[in-house]
Amino acid sequence: MNASTEEFALGAEEVQQTILILNLSVAQIDLSITEGDHSVNTLIDSFTFMSQHIEEIQASSQNILDLVSDNEAAQSYNALLASHTTELASKMQQAIIAFQFYDKLSQRLEHVSKGLSGLAEIVSHEMRVKNREEWDAFKQTVRKGTTMREEEELFELIFDQHIPTDEAIEIMRSRMLTRMKENKNEATEEEDEIELF
Repeated sequence: MNASTEEFALGAEEVQQTILILNLSVAQIDLSITEGDHSVNTLIDSFTFMSQHIEEIQASSQNILDLVSDNEAAQSYNALLASHTTELASKMQQAIIAFQFYDKLSQRLEHVSKGLSGLAEIVSHEMRVKNREEWDAFKQTVRKGTTMREEEELFELIFDQHIPTDEAIEIMRSRMLTRMKENKNEATEEEDEIELF
């Protein structure tokens, strides 16, 4: 076996190991999506909790109507209603956040999984891996799969602006934290404007 044959054999083995690692990554992502179902369970528990409190609020409201003549009892039921609605609003917010997180997480992981599968497909074929048009088409496919703002921005930072991955991650973390704070402030302002009774 000459040197060039040894180099080719080593290269083929490395390609095979790369494909295995990519396939492992795809499997890990798919399992992460399954584990992400925990967020959905949180959502279900939160809505169950809210449903129970709504029933208690309805029963309390009926009791208030029945006891209109008893002022002290009416005040007691009003306090109970206020307590339940506060807890209900808190749980509802948690449910919404859990659902939004799970939805975004699932979308991102699905996009990453598709990207890794496409990469494994190109790398597994010697002719395709050396074809510039294949890589350009693959890159465009990945870009089209970026349906969320953060994904598009990350793509631009890494592919268009050629910013190192670690730096791009830090830039995106900073942007996302700023947006989360802005969204939290907007949600608080909206809650302040809502009148329950």
